[in-house]
Amino acid sequence: MNAKRFVTLLSVTLCVGIAPEAFAGEGDDASLIVVDGGLAQFTLIGLLQTQFVPLLGEDARITSGDPADAPGVRLRRARLGVSGWAWGMVDWELSMQARTGGMDLLDAWVGYRGLTGISFVVGARKVQFSRYAIMSVSDQVMVDRPLGAQAMAPLRQVGLTIEGDIGNGILNWSLGVYNGFARNQSFNEGFRETAALEGNRFTRLAYVAHASLAPLGPLGDGLADFKRGGPRLGLGGSFYYDDGKTVGTLGLAANLVYKHSGLHFVAEYLYDSAEPTTNPTTDATVPAAVSRHALIAELGYLLIADELGVTARFELLDDNMDLDNSGDQIVVAGGLQYYFRRQHLKAQLEYTHRNELEGPSLDNDSLVLQVQFQL
Repeated sequence: MNAKRFVTLLSVTLCVGIAPEAFAGEGDDASLIVVDGGLAQFTLIGLLQTQFVPLLGEDARITSGDPADAPGVRLRRARLGVSGWAWGMVDWELSMQARTGGMDLLDAWVGYRGLTGISFVVGARKVQFSRYAIMSVSDQVMVDRPLGAQAMAPLRQVGLTIEGDIGNGILNWSLGVYNGFARNQSFNEGFRETAALEGNRFTRLAYVAHASLAPLGPLGDGLADFKRGGPRLGLGGSFYYDDGKTVGTLGLAANLVYKHSGLHFVAEYLYDSAEPTTNPTTDATVPAAVSRHALIAELGYLLIADELGVTARFELLDDNMDLDNSGDQIVVAGGLQYYFRRQHLKAQLEYTHRNELEGPSLDNDSLVLQVQFQL
């Protein structure tokens, strides 16, 4: 077969294989590019988030959880990958994200759902702990995850998860064993994400359990209530224990989600307690026993269905509950969201005020305009 004929055949195959739902309802929640091969199907996934930061306090730093180090433009996220299924019982995802210096693996996992109501997932994926962390950042209403979730929720790690549902999604549960978690030096930088291509070299194992309940029916994807339906309620709780070589950490999370007629309300509480298991000086990130917590509350409403929303969020953070220091913070953020094509194409304008309750007050307020495109 010559090259020209091969290219023609490939083009026809892709055009025929693209699922009809990929074109149905522009601006809805459907994936934009879905290729169906009969025994297998894959979806092209991609995310671009660009932030314009015209106003920023002189003390703002990315390492402290602020959107930038100086006023300007930031490419917040650039992701590309594929996800899909095969033989009606195998799910998978492989995606990468651009970082300074190159591309890193983001999600790389395979799941088997051959048993009714139970799935087994192995590979690098989201740790099933915080609701804000589990949910894709592209499906959230505000510019980014809350600072508390960024600081206290482990995001991705390699491991094995067993998960299932009861009553067609009324109750969802998961149990997971992962390579151990590792924090960055700064509290606000949170946990490191790793694809662990070399295996588990420097940590032991972490154990996670999660359950969520939706007694009034499915909440739907994301936080914005595009469906503007009747009342829906979600309750969730999670637990993890990270059996570190030098530090053992116990984490707890609880959340509540309520949606009704275009309104959404979310509340989440995160807590962890870390204690050295050997000499307290062996780990610079936790020199002694420390307990931390974060309280997050968010309220938003779609003023114009599928187009314009307004949202406010409040956070109370404490990076050491035994000390009064600059880590005791109140963070208040609010802004507008304009949806050109729901989550596929949207713009968000947001102002954030941070108030240090103890120690010196920092000039770290910010104004951010973010434009998002998602496949």
